[in-house]
This record gives sequence, structure tokens and C-alpha cells, in this order.
Amino acid sequence: MRGRSKIPGPETYRIDPPRLVPHDRRLTAIDLFSGAGGITLGLLNAGFDVLFASDISGPCAATHIRNLPDVPFMRADLRELSGAKILRSTGLRSGELDLLIGGPPCQGFSILGQRVFDDPRNQLFNEFIRVAGALRPRVAVIENVPGLATLHKGVLLKEIGAAFKALGYHVDCAELLAAQYGVPQMRWRMFFVAWRSDLGIRSAGFPLPTHGVLGIGDLVPNRTVTAEQSRDFLTVRDAIGDLGAIGSGEHGTSYGSRAVTAFQKAMRLHTGTSVANHYAPKLAPQNLHRIEALSPGQDWRDLPRELLPFGMQRALRKDHTRRFRRMTWDGVARSIITRFRDPKSGEYIHPEQTRTISIREAARIQSFPDWFIFEGGYTDQYDQVGNAVPPLLARAVGLEIRYALGTVLGREPVKSRYKIPA
Repeated sequence: MRGRSKIPGPETYRIDPPRLVPHDRRLTAIDLFSGAGGITLGLLNAGFDVLFASDISGPCAATHIRNLPDVPFMRADLRELSGAKILRSTGLRSGELDLLIGGPPCQGFSILGQRVFDDPRNQLFNEFIRVAGALRPRVAVIENVPGLATLHKGVLLKEIGAAFKALGYHVDCAELLAAQYGVPQMRWRMFFVAWRSDLGIRSAGFPLPTHGVLGIGDLVPNRTVTAEQSRDFLTVRDAIGDLGAIGSGEHGTSYGSRAVTAFQKAMRLHTGTSVANHYAPKLAPQNLHRIEALSPGQDWRDLPRELLPFGMQRALRKDHTRRFRRMTWDGVARSIITRFRDPKSGEYIHPEQTRTISIREAARIQSFPDWFIFEGGYTDQYDQVGNAVPPLLARAVGLEIRYALGTVLGREPVKSRYKIPA
């Protein structure tokens, strides 16, 4: 159990551009599968000097280079990228890197997908571990969805543990809930933290929560979270209440009101009077009719039968409970996915307006500040925002690792539902 000692101010949620962040030049990091740059941005704000980032996506590369221009970026398929090439690019020797981090594509593991064990994307874990073996970082971190822990009765969990042990690392894993670190959404992510054994570091590497009243592992996915358990989590209003009103298929370029909450003030630092990426997806007329019929907190079960899609008219009332659900201002947003533009994908309908949330609103819920601009077409932007690691969560993990590396002091192991097999 824990409690917050004071009401957080904007500094708690502040994510600065790289040029304004003092880096600890003694601590270096490399970010693989970097996507739009959520992890890189968080690590920079934790004081790391990110020497190299890479992703295969062209739109991600454009976004990364625009917002993080001082971070060397290589667009590449990791399967074709050798550890030797990365070392040459960074000027490091094997064993000198502090942190290697990456989030291999998770579609093959997610409980929202078909969970196919031999999905080719799953094998990218092996590529990450191959590079870790060549670079020999002091600590390696893998970020992914919780679903991989139970895929095929935990086979992948055992493989990851065995692979790191063979390289000379001891590894722990835990599910971190982003809302417990100031991110305004109920987003769980699995983190593996592997310390090189010769360092003697016993820290698990998981940061203590800063929001809410519970600890790591006390809240788990797909279980009801009570109002008391989510006390102090940031709400939808905290996150997006100041953004301007727009319609379906419209762009907004101005704020709707002054920033009121600490989170809003932090998100608007380093921006002017205009806002970018505030585009609401264009919806079909039948979806607009459905949205107009819903009050905050209502979903498909509250719609007249004739307004339901044909495939849902015979669905059991206990099924699809968050499809066509309208957000509430005082609720905590659900996990942002790439399909947040589609009202039948979940709870992504604006609390008041006749539309789903905009790209900027989704980015806010992911804790991307407003100065961070997403490149590419609309579909590219949906994918980048939905797949990203929240910068505030990445910053929290980075600060914990920085502490452990700097002091070589251990902490008590945190609670995790999963254990790496010996």
C-alpha cells in the first residue's frame, strides 16, 4: 500500500524536447523497435543519452527524426542489423552500453489478437536477444503486452528466461500499469529487466507507483477496478478537457479553453496557441446516429436494436461490453489501441461530442506532449499512437534503472504474477 504525499504539479508530467533535457553522459541507451519514439522520449527525460534508435517503419522514422533530431536513427529490419554495425555507429565497444531496450511487435501475443505462437513477429524476440549478446549491455529491457506470459502455457516466458541466463544475465518480469505512473489510461505492459550478472545489481528494476493507493501487481488486466483502487488516477477530463470541439472528419487547430489541470499544463509546455494532429476520424452516418443516441458511460447495450450493426443484434448482453462505449469525463481512459478511430473497437467515443477521439486526444492519453507531432497519413498516425509506449511510463522505468546503475543498491522484489523459470 502507498499514498500520495501531495498533489502533483505540472513538473510531475513534464516531458521536454531533447534540446532542453540535460543528459547524464555517463549513462547511454539504445532503443530498438523504437516506433514513433515513446521510449526514446521517456529515456531522454530520465537523463539517458540515447545513442541509437531503429525501426523498420517509414512513417515512424519521419516522426522520430522530426521530434528527436539529435538522436541517431536508422531505418532498418533488425533481422538484417548486426551488433557490430550498431557498435560502429555508436562508437561503443561490447560491454560499454548501459541500457538496451526494445518492444518487439506484440500482435502475435496480444489477447486482442489470435495469439498465434509461430507468428513470424514473435521471432523478433530472438533477434533482440541476439543483439543483446553482441552488445553486452549492463541492463537489457524488453517491453510487451501481458498476453505473451500465458501464450502456449508460458513457453515464451521460459524461452526468454533461458536465453538471458545463457548470456549471463538474471531477469525479472512484472506487469506495470501506466495509470500508476501518471499516464491517464488503464494500460498494462509487461516488462522484462535483465541485469548483467557480473554487476551484482539485485534491483528488480521496476519503479514504485506514483499514483493510486496500490502497488505493482495489485491490479491486473481484465478484472474490475474499483473507484477506491483507481483513486488519484488521471481522468479523461484531466487529460483532454482543454482541447477544442471538432466534428467527425474535422481538424482542430486551437485549444478550447485554458489549461486547468497539472497534466494539461505540462502537455502544453513548449507549444504556442495552436495544436497539431487534432483530427477526428470521419465516421459513417450510421455510426454517427449510434453515437448521438449514447450518454456518457453507455455502450451498445443501451442502443435501440435497430441501430445495432446486424452482426451484434443477436449478441448476448454480456458480450462486447465496451463496444460503442462513450467515455465519461470522470472515468479513466481505456488502453489506446491502433483502432481507436472505430467506435465498435471499445471505449473511444468522446464524452460529449459526436465522434471518436482525435489523434491528439489519443496522444494526450498516451502522455505525448502537444509539441510532439506525428507524421504520415491518418492510418500511419493511428498506428504510431496506438502502438507507442507512453513516455511517462518509459521515463519512470528509465529513472529506476538509472538509480540502480548509479548506486548499485538493491530493493525488495516487487509483486509479479509471473516468475521466470529457473
